[in-house]
Amino acid sequence: MNSLLSRRALLARTGLGIAVLAAAPLRAAAGAQVVVIGGGIIGASIAYHLAMAGARVTVLEAEKPAAGATMNSFAWLNAGNKRPRPYHMLNLLGMMGWHRLQSELGATALPVQWGGCVDWASDEADARRAAASVLAQQGWGYPIRSIEADEVTRLLPGITPGPIAGATFSDAEGTVNPVIATQALLRAAAARGAKIEYPVKVTGFESGDGRVSRVLTDKGAIAADAVVIAGGMGCQPLAAMLGAKVPLESTPGILAHSVSRPIALGRLAYGPGANIKQTADGGFVTGENFGVSKAPPTREVGEALLAKAASYVPAIRGAKLDFVTLGHRVLPKDSFPIVGHLPGSANAYVAAMHSGMTMAPLIGQLAAIEVLGGPKADLLTTFRPERFA
Repeated sequence: MNSLLSRRALLARTGLGIAVLAAAPLRAAAGAQVVVIGGGIIGASIAYHLAMAGARVTVLEAEKPAAGATMNSFAWLNAGNKRPRPYHMLNLLGMMGWHRLQSELGATALPVQWGGCVDWASDEADARRAAASVLAQQGWGYPIRSIEADEVTRLLPGITPGPIAGATFSDAEGTVNPVIATQALLRAAAARGAKIEYPVKVTGFESGDGRVSRVLTDKGAIAADAVVIAGGMGCQPLAAMLGAKVPLESTPGILAHSVSRPIALGRLAYGPGANIKQTADGGFVTGENFGVSKAPPTREVGEALLAKAASYVPAIRGAKLDFVTLGHRVLPKDSFPIVGHLPGSANAYVAAMHSGMTMAPLIGQLAAIEVLGGPKADLLTTFRPERFA
């Protein structure tokens, strides 16, 4: 109940809860044919919102839905340390958007875990930095607070955190299974007439007078009134085919996934050297330093990650390793989202970003409005592709 009240309070404080949770649908003029390239979480969200608006949507995925960065995401839904303010707001409203999607799709189809995140440090310097960060986040109205060691073990029953120099708790944060979420959005889009096609490789575009008329693929050409490029790292070469720059980099990260175990961890647990969660189906997921992993994705590495996590969460002890993922996360050159119509292409739109899991509901909503000729979103002004032109 307290977490629910906190999230409602967060909506009230931002003054944006009604817009996010009860957005009026935009109707697509004459059933516009929109081709969405990319079947990850961003492409799936955009496709869903376009289909909800009445567009005739075709999703083209090179491998399979949720492949690539989406499948390999830890999927921590948060906005706390996201800076500057415009980027923070995108993430904050993205978090609220997950509540909206749950309301629209149903909690059974889209299970999101909203237990919050407990983060603790054993090093005094790290603890001081965390305390300063809490004050900065509270200054923006973000629901986070410093907590004492006894509250860490109260919020995370049964854990063995070791020495605690300082700790924080943000009860509005959560996590989602990225594959299940992507599949749920694509199913909902398909129920409204969207076509989900894979594996399909986009080989080029036919265009004239600054507009794309057809998308060329290894399975044939598809007519398009509008095109959305949401293919993760593939956004860069696809945009280049249209003479636009979408500079991206990739950061690796390894995650270890255990087989299903009895539910023992209702919140995200961020301890020194290990970030840990348990999915709704009982599997534990853990990794370390999601930005600069250089270790190979071997079973030995995965077992070492589980062993580290088990030192904090005894319920993990004895859990067998299911699989290890090595993800290459999409990171725009300046670290911020690239969203909007491509320069020189009136009907070609791009959505490439870091923190894609958190922002996916909002980006899907705003992109659908813009692609279908609605008003430009002020929230995206800072993040347009023109900054790289």
